[in-house]
Amino acid sequence: MTDQELFTKNLKLSTEFDLYLLEHPEVAEQIPENALVVLLPEDDQELCERNLALARARRESRQAVVYVRIEKVAPPRSRLVKPRVEVAA
Repeated sequence: MTDQELFTKNLKLSTEFDLYLLEHPEVAEQIPENALVVLLPEDDQELCERNLALARARRESRQAVVYVRIEKVAPPRSRLVKPRVEVAA
């Protein structure tokens, strides 16, 4: 996996996790302030291992670590409600 692929995959995961936290604020409340949040996708072993290695390298002294194990990410779908397409001649 290239660094660019690593960045892109983690960007998607972190965006999805942010959206999840917005919908589930009770989960956000469980995360200590200044914690290192490590996203561990169970369906992508290589990304999981790379994220663990990055966390070990970047963790600050006495910093809390929160592991977020993600079974999978559902396929994207539109959230549009009853769109109408009008073709002008």
